[in-house]
Amino acid sequence: MASRRTTASSPSSEARPRGRSIMHVVVLGAGVVGVTSAWYLSRAGHEVTVIERHPAAGQGTSYGNAGQISPALSSPWAFPGLVRKAIGFAFAKYPPLRFGRMPDRDMATFLWRMWRASGASDYVNSKRHMVRIAEYSRDCFRELRSEIGIDYAGRQRGLLVAFRDAAQIAGYDTDLKVLDELGVPYRRLGHADVMAREPNLSPRSGILGGVLLETDETGDCYRFTQALAAEAAARGVRFRHGEAVQSLVTEGDRVRAVRTAAGEIEADAVVTALGVASRGLLRPLGIDLPIYPVKGYSLTIAADPDAVGPRSTVGDETYKIGITNLGDRIRVGGTAELAGYDLSRPEGRYAGLIHSLRQLFPRVPEGAIQTAERWSGLRPVTPDGPPLIGRTRYSNLYLNSGHGTLGWTMSCGSGRVLADLVSGVKPEVELSRFNPIAA
Repeated sequence: MASRRTTASSPSSEARPRGRSIMHVVVLGAGVVGVTSAWYLSRAGHEVTVIERHPAAGQGTSYGNAGQISPALSSPWAFPGLVRKAIGFAFAKYPPLRFGRMPDRDMATFLWRMWRASGASDYVNSKRHMVRIAEYSRDCFRELRSEIGIDYAGRQRGLLVAFRDAAQIAGYDTDLKVLDELGVPYRRLGHADVMAREPNLSPRSGILGGVLLETDETGDCYRFTQALAAEAAARGVRFRHGEAVQSLVTEGDRVRAVRTAAGEIEADAVVTALGVASRGLLRPLGIDLPIYPVKGYSLTIAADPDAVGPRSTVGDETYKIGITNLGDRIRVGGTAELAGYDLSRPEGRYAGLIHSLRQLFPRVPEGAIQTAERWSGLRPVTPDGPPLIGRTRYSNLYLNSGHGTLGWTMSCGSGRVLADLVSGVKPEVELSRFNPIAA
């Protein structure tokens, strides 16, 4: 049955109270999390500088993700039965999870921590916190969209999780119970309902039914990040592109400056939003972030989704692949590969994406599939699921990283509560669960 949403608190459209002092805040990283952090810090009255190694905003992991703003889909990767599932994936033709290299110490530690966090109660608790901040973030996103207007090929038509067998339907009940608890709306759909919502789905796809996550949204994260960065720059945020962060300069319990090849940039506060690179930067300071890179792949296909593809997003639960309408393109994203920091793009890694697409939407032209843009990115995953947001043992050094596959989903909410923390304002989301490494 569907649930009615009863949000305890949502962001106010009015400017929030500012801290007593205006600071120069340096944000490290211009992905979607870094740019939203910069936006809300600037809106709180601070002077903001963003340092980014790429030539422009959003060109790292934010570039080619699955295109979903999906609070209701927010879940830890550490789930009950993880080991059994992983063993089964090893024998699958198109495995959702795969190993691209032999485990080293970092990978083994990550896997051990993930297994420790995969109990049933741990899963439900982590999902509960993840959905809460993601729902808050989606509300912030809607407010931002109405405030400044951004073209990002966005649609607000929900997200359809499609099931091929009864075991998948039953296995999703744990997630739906959490949504019931939090008042997040959804609808169970039979085969006919699924086909009515997505008329381009093949009747021979094997889809038995699905769950419609009614308030989830879709769009192009890269386009959004670029547009918000441009708006932030127009309002005074300084962007230093093509400039990699080398180290942080500390004095006592504070970070005095950020060091790049161009010299030192002094800061009153520093926000680390570098995704998987956050760990390497902070490790010399004695901060060992529980983040590991989990590689994902996507295809971006030049085709008319409304004519041959999805009307919104269809999540193929069998292969853990999302197929999304981006207006004039189709984005197919998925796969979780443990391969360290390798960003190579072997053609064989796209076979599962293409197989799912052909099964579900066979009218997508074969030529468009073959010429699709291939992409890979490194998701910054924490073992238990929730991201790391908050202050570190250094009094003016903050984290906003570890969002896994949910960087865009959680970006506005994470950026807003981070700006609150820096400004000395109590966030509207309780954050103790999101910063286990503070102190």
